Amino acid sequence: MTRQRTRGEVTATAVLLVTVLLVVIATIFAQRWWSGSGGSYVPPRSTVRADVTPARSLFGDVLTARVRIVVDPQVVDAKNIRLNTSFDPYRVRDDSYEISTGLGRAVVVQFAYELQCTSRECLPRGGGRTAAAEVVHLPPATATLPLVKGGGDSRRVTWPVVAVQSRLTADEIGLSTPKPRVAIAPASITWRFSPGRLAAASFILALLLTFAAAWLVATVVARDRRLAGTRRIPGHLSPIERALVLARHAAAHGELDESRKALERLAVELRRRQAGSHAEAAERLAWSATAPSVVTVDELAQSMRSNGNH
Repeated sequence: MTRQRTRGEVTATAVLLVTVLLVVIATIFAQRWWSGSGGSYVPPRSTVRADVTPARSLFGDVLTARVRIVVDPQVVDAKNIRLNTSFDPYRVRDDSYEISTGLGRAVVVQFAYELQCTSRECLPRGGGRTAAAEVVHLPPATATLPLVKGGGDSRRVTWPVVAVQSRLTADEIGLSTPKPRVAIAPASITWRFSPGRLAAASFILALLLTFAAAWLVATVVARDRRLAGTRRIPGHLSPIERALVLARHAAAHGELDESRKALERLAVELRRRQAGSHAEAAERLAWSATAPSVVTVDELAQSMRSNGNH
């Protein structure tokens, strides 16, 4: 006989099933909900918000200007969002760029700038018993939001006004009792290239250039020594005698190419003198299989002298 369940048992079973279902859902989605990345929310339209802190500061203090842009990543290419800014008369000490996830599928792009002004434009004017203040209007910026499907959207970014207050009142200026100056830490120094590495690379390059220059000088000196004998040839010699001296000098020092060139030059000069047989003999000696020697050059010279070709 089957026992019918009471209303309390049915209710307890339903509560148990709902509890188990909620635990399963929480286990799956709790991490995304906790980090703010869960859900399907997207902003209906990209939002751009700008702020400057602090809104009121002393002359020379550092301000922080931020632009926070919230977009739908399926509509706007968040990684390529650009912000065109100008903070005159302030100068930018540092800047940062950050992309993070927002509520649901929203993506938050934030630009941050550290600003400082120590020029005359930011110097508070006026006076009185209270410190003078100068209201500064920063130039508006332009945010460019490229669309995923092509094209882009431009937004004008208007900065809130900032007030720069003097560190002195008119009474303090008149009585020469200024407030102590607040020390402002200078911006940290950064380098595109490490000075130590650049110095090492410059030293190595200088050594290589020095070795290259030394090698060039040594090459020139060696060539001058090889040609030293040639320079001692008297200038009164005839072209034929000069060619013979050059050929003999080159053969004596084992300079095969120079010896062949000198003999070829000798053959040219002999043809000008109508000494064809000796010219052919000089060419055969110049381009023979064996290198010209001092003996063969002297034999050719003796033959030429005996026939009056000198």
